Amino acid sequence: MRKLIFTVLFVGLVVVALFAPLPLHAGQPAEHHLTLEARSFAFEPAIIQVNQGDRVILELESVDVTHGVYIDDYEVEAVSEPGHKARLEFVADRVGKFKYRCSLACGPLHPFMIGELIVRPNIPYWRGVALALLVTVGSVAYLWHFARSGSVTRVSPNPGRRIELTRIPLLKQLLLWRGFQSVLMLSTLFGFVLAVLTGLFGTPVGSKNFAIIFVWIVWWALLKIVLVPLTGRLWCTMCPIPAPGEWLQRRGILVKRGSEPLSLAKKWPRKLDGVWLQNVGLLAVTIFSPIILTVPSITGIVLLTFIVMAVVLSLVFERRVFCRYFCPVGGFVGLYSLVSPLELRVKDPEVCRHHREKECYLGSAEGHGCPWLVKPWRLRRNAYCGLCTECLKTCPKDNVAVNLRPFGSDLFVEAGRGAGEAYNALIMLTCALLYSAVFLGPWGWLKDWAGVATVSGRALYAGAFLAINLVAVPGLFLLAAALSRGLSSMQGVSLKQVFIDYSYALVPMGLSMWIAFSFAFLFVNGSYALSVISDPFGWGWDLFGTRAYPWTPYLPQVVPYLQVVTLIAGLVFSIYVAYRIGRQYSADEGRAACGEPGRTIRGLIPIAAFLAVVTVAFLRLYLG
Repeated sequence: MRKLIFTVLFVGLVVVALFAPLPLHAGQPAEHHLTLEARSFAFEPAIIQVNQGDRVILELESVDVTHGVYIDDYEVEAVSEPGHKARLEFVADRVGKFKYRCSLACGPLHPFMIGELIVRPNIPYWRGVALALLVTVGSVAYLWHFARSGSVTRVSPNPGRRIELTRIPLLKQLLLWRGFQSVLMLSTLFGFVLAVLTGLFGTPVGSKNFAIIFVWIVWWALLKIVLVPLTGRLWCTMCPIPAPGEWLQRRGILVKRGSEPLSLAKKWPRKLDGVWLQNVGLLAVTIFSPIILTVPSITGIVLLTFIVMAVVLSLVFERRVFCRYFCPVGGFVGLYSLVSPLELRVKDPEVCRHHREKECYLGSAEGHGCPWLVKPWRLRRNAYCGLCTECLKTCPKDNVAVNLRPFGSDLFVEAGRGAGEAYNALIMLTCALLYSAVFLGPWGWLKDWAGVATVSGRALYAGAFLAINLVAVPGLFLLAAALSRGLSSMQGVSLKQVFIDYSYALVPMGLSMWIAFSFAFLFVNGSYALSVISDPFGWGWDLFGTRAYPWTPYLPQVVPYLQVVTLIAGLVFSIYVAYRIGRQYSADEGRAACGEPGRTIRGLIPIAAFLAVVTVAFLRLYLG
C-alpha cells in the first residue's frame, strides 16, 4: 500500500511540474525595434529577450555576404544582401527559447550560425529544471524507501533473462552465410568512397557536399539515435574502414584462402592494451571538429587517413588492430554498446572449458578467428565485440548465440572496468557539453575561437578544450566520488576504484546527451540530404530531381521536448545504475561496511547531485 501511495504521489508531482498552469507576463505589450547584424558566422545581438505579447521588428543587415534569418516555430524569414536591410516583423506570442538561424548557405559554419530569441516567461525551461530536480530527489527517495523495506533485493551482476535470436532459423542462416559481413561492408564502402571523393573534389560549401551532409548529419544521427542505443556495435559489423586491409590480410573477400595471412602478423604490445589510444584519437578529432565537420576537404582527408591507417596496421599486425585500439568512433561505440540490448555470448561456458581446439578464436575451415582479438568464452561485455559473427560460424559445438537482454546489463559487470573507460565516459560526456555550446549556442566569439586558423589561436582553444576534458570535469566527478566514499563509510575501497566504478553511471546520461544533441542536427538540417543526394559533388547535377529542394527545418518546435524527455530518461537510468553499483559493494564480503541500505543511499547522493547538475547544464543550453 505504501508503495502505491509513494508512486501515485511522485507521478502526481511530475504531472504538476509538467502541466500545472503558471502565471504569465501580465504587463502591457511593448514594441522592440532592433537591428540584427549578420556576419559569418554569427548574429549581433546573439540573444534577444522579450516578453510574451511584445511586437518585434527586426532590421536584418548583412556586413559581408548574403545572409538570411529564419526563426524556429514562428516560421518568419528575411534575406539581406550586403548594403541592404531587410525588415522582419512578428508578435512574440509563444513563450520559450527559439533559435534564429541563417537560412542561406554562407560558408563552412553556416549550419551553426545561430541566435536565440527568448520569450519570457520561459516556462518550458523552468518546467524542465523542476522536472530534473524532482526526478533526482524522487529517484533517490524511491530507492532509499524500498531498499529499507526490502523491496529492492540484492541483484546479480548481469540480471534478466535472455532471448536467443539465433533460434530464429532464417536469422541464423543469414549470420552463418560466409558473405554476410562482406556484403554489408561492400555496401557501406561505396558510400565511404563517395564521401572521400566528394570531400576532396566536390564543392567547398558544406551544406551542398555529400561528405558533410551524409557523414555528419545522416550517418551521425543514425549512429547515435538508432544503431548504438538499440544494436550496440552493429555499425562495426558493416563499417567499411577495416575492409580493404582485412581483405588484403586474408587474401580474399568471400573465400577463405589458406591459413597464412598477407601480413607480418605481429602481436600488439600488451602495454598498449586498452582504450587509451582511442581516447587520444577521440580528443584529437574533437579538438578539430569545428573544421572537420564543416570543411569537406578536411572530412575527406580524415576519412582517407583512417582507411590508410587501417590498411597499414593490417599488413603489420595481426587481425583488426586499428578497430580494437585506434578507431575513435570505435571508442564511442564500444562504450555506449554497454547500454544496448543486443549481445553476442557463448551459451554455456562449461562447453568451452572442455573444448580445447578453440576454433572461435583461432579459426577453422568455416571461418576466421576473432578479428577483434577477443576470446569468446571470456566475453562478458559488448565493449570489444564487433559483432562480426565469425565465432558463430566457426564454433563446432553451436555454443555461440546472439541475444536480446535488458538495457544496460553490461554496466553492472565488474570485470573489465578500468581507468581508460572511466576517462572515455567523462570525455564523451564533456564533449557533448562542449559540442552543444560551440555548434548549437549563439556565441559567435566561441565559434570564431573554435575555428581560428592561426597556430596560437588553435593552441589556445586546444589547451582550454583539453583542460575542461581532462581536468575540470574529471576533477568535479572525483570530488563527487570522494564525497560518496566518505558518506557511505567504505572500508578497503580506494578512491580510484570508486571513481572508476561510478564512472559507468555516466554512460546512460552521456548517450542520452548525444541523442539530444543529434536531434537538433537531424530535424533542422536533415533536409539538406534531399538536395545533396541529387548533386553530391555540388557540380550542378540533378540525378533524382531533388537538387532544388530548399532547406526546410522539420518540426523545430518538437526538438526541445524530445531533448527534455531524452535527458530526463538518461538521468533516471544513470541514477539507477549508480545505485546498483553502490549495491555491488555490499555484495562483496570484504566490503561489508557498505552493506546497510542507508549507507548505499548516502553514497548515491553526491553522484546523483553531479548527474542532476550536468542535466540542468544541458537544459540551460537547449532551453534556458
